[in-house]
Amino acid sequence: MNQELIPYLTFEDTKAALEYYKHVFGATDIFRESPTAKQAAEMAFNDDVDLENMTMSGHFKILDKEIWCADSFLGKPVVSSLISLMFKVNLDDSDAVAEMENLYKRAVDSEEVKVIVTFEKKSSGNRYGQFVDKYGITWIFNAVRND
Repeated sequence: MNQELIPYLTFEDTKAALEYYKHVFGATDIFRESPTAKQAAEMAFNDDVDLENMTMSGHFKILDKEIWCADSFLGKPVVSSLISLMFKVNLDDSDAVAEMENLYKRAVDSEEVKVIVTFEKKSSGNRYGQFVDKYGITWIFNAVRND
């Protein structure tokens, strides 16, 4: 069975969120699609809504992992401390660890995330760190030995 589990995030302003992830995380392969007039009618949007600034569907990549997103059409989204996304790499893969460390450092250096755990070697020998972005999403960085 070939299946994927892809994070799907909801924002009040996905257009701005995509810019944030591009700037702070170095997100790539960014795509954003506005709702069509037909979709707006089906969803009973007000006639004065600016469809060009709304996002019906979007996605981007961080560390070559795909993340999908869209605007919340059911009201203002609620920030939840229950949402965490984890990057896990093999500690023996120095290139993957370096990529992870560079992403962590880039985001922290932007001063637009709140560090919860500094990314460093722990007593287990693994490297681990985490921070929370401005949307309340916790990002976990985990470099472990695959035994």
